[in-house]
Amino acid sequence: MYTCPWCSKASFSFWEKQSLGPKRTLQCSHCKRQVSVCWNKAQLAAIPVLALGFLGLLLGQGLFGSWSAVFLFGWLGASLGMIITAPLYHLYVPLVKPQQ
Repeated sequence: MYTCPWCSKASFSFWEKQSLGPKRTLQCSHCKRQVSVCWNKAQLAAIPVLALGFLGLLLGQGLFGSWSAVFLFGWLGASLGMIITAPLYHLYVPLVKPQQ
């Protein structure tokens, strides 16, 4: 459980935080205020997905040169990136009070 930045009570589950983004907010079940995530840190946590997906596209093109290989390696790179990004997002990106 993750704590609310307003009331400091454990209010958010793993999956609720997973669904949050810089523009999406959730309501705390205790204090009824909106909570979001830090925009800068959320963008940094997404870098492994983008970088490994792009690297996979390049490797598929460079090694095999076919569209099926490009899509396969891109998908594999993005999948590996998600395995890195998910724990990084939950350890590095804090819950914050949204900016109005």
